[in-house]
Amino acid sequence: MNDLLVGLDLGTSAVKVGLFDATGRLLRLARREYPLYTPRPGWAEQEPQEWWEATCTALREALAEVDAGQVAAVGLSGQTPGHVLVTADGTPLGRAIIWSDRRATAEAAWLARQVTPQQARDWTGYPFIAEATLPPARLLWLKAHRPDDWARCAAIVQPKDFIALRLTGRIATDRHSSFCLFNSQTGRYHPEYLELLGMEPDKMPPVLAPTEVVGHVRPEAATATGLAVGVPVVTGTIDAWCDIIGCGGIVPGRAVDVAGTSEVVALVTDGPAEGKEVFSSPLLEGLYWVGGPMQTGGGALLWLLRGFYREEAGFAQLEDEASAVPPGAGGLLFLPYLRGERAPVWDETASGAFVGLTDRHTRAHCARAVYEGVAFAVQHVLSLAEGAAGLTATELRVCGGGSRSRFWNQLKADVTGKRVLELQVAETAVLGAAMWAAVSIGLYPDMGTAAGRMVRVKAELSPDFSLRSRYDELAALYRDLYSALQGTFAGLEAWRGRYEGGDHAH
Repeated sequence: MNDLLVGLDLGTSAVKVGLFDATGRLLRLARREYPLYTPRPGWAEQEPQEWWEATCTALREALAEVDAGQVAAVGLSGQTPGHVLVTADGTPLGRAIIWSDRRATAEAAWLARQVTPQQARDWTGYPFIAEATLPPARLLWLKAHRPDDWARCAAIVQPKDFIALRLTGRIATDRHSSFCLFNSQTGRYHPEYLELLGMEPDKMPPVLAPTEVVGHVRPEAATATGLAVGVPVVTGTIDAWCDIIGCGGIVPGRAVDVAGTSEVVALVTDGPAEGKEVFSSPLLEGLYWVGGPMQTGGGALLWLLRGFYREEAGFAQLEDEASAVPPGAGGLLFLPYLRGERAPVWDETASGAFVGLTDRHTRAHCARAVYEGVAFAVQHVLSLAEGAAGLTATELRVCGGGSRSRFWNQLKADVTGKRVLELQVAETAVLGAAMWAAVSIGLYPDMGTAAGRMVRVKAELSPDFSLRSRYDELAALYRDLYSALQGTFAGLEAWRGRYEGGDHAH
């Protein structure tokens, strides 16, 4: 009986494959990592072939103890925006440029002079497109700096869509992964906009709904992955959207914190909302989310672990030291802008900073400050989302790898003043991808029914209100840091551009 579902999430540091039954019970989870390459400051690249090899290994592991014929469908989720130039047969032309790459600053500046926020909204549904990390500037850079690859490529695809292409032989994407290019409200690429960008329409992939089948597993892909020939592969969507769905974030007033390498904060609403620092995007029919992505979340902990601790140390030691320090880290603040920042400041030149450092502070204080700094950033974006939507969040659902830390979840409850809900399945992008597949094949009639059956809350954490005034004072100081340091950040970025270089793999 084919009653099992596969959810596949192609993340920044690893691919994760989950095998689920029809009730959302996780039967098996496999994970395989791949490197990140940083050939220059601000650049971030990955090898598509390494994605594919990791995906094949993870799929074989996840399916090792079941009959491949039991899998009813595969749903996809992935990091975005990333860009892979591919030939007609799916061969990648060079490395992929991934979401955290900030090289296209000149192109972003040009776009800012050419396109008003109202034009951007009319063309794409978003009020801004002139950011170095977003697709328009990125594609302008690719066309200018890799003209031979651009001429040879048949299409520009997103990371998860590259995996779909390898599995099925078909090129396609979904309406959300095409953000800032495709207008999901009008259902088309705007011709005037593509002309401004110099984009050939035939290089833009066909756009499907997240529940549509992009294709079926080919024989050669079946041999490589362990999937059965002919299994439907469902388009799915961006990892953040899959996380929101996999959290059960389909009720207005529910907020979601996706604690991955980056962090995404989303408040679910029943209509679009306007905001300068945050944006609104369609989620499901009649539902939107307002909030935004932060460039660095859990990545700040990885940075701390690499730079401050011995190689054998792990997150358990990091957490033990941080939890031994009183709330507020002795007045030490950390700004987690280690790779620039998206929401709420939208500045690719922004940098990280410890502020308030004294000779009384230890490594443990720095550790707690990093945990708290990300929590302050979450609270900042969430409060802006609430203001834009005119809606107060009733709860904060946490998911992603960072949500495995009870210490961090409680800290976020204390900083935000919200009830924090932990989910039974922490890897909600994987579950969300499987849920898109479940609806696609008719296992459930709609996403609301699927969420009711497949999403489970594991625990609820209440904020410690005795800490509220302490954290509110620090949060106010935290919010002042960016404006105080903005000029310094720009100067340091210019200095790095003049004097730094080198190729690194992480």
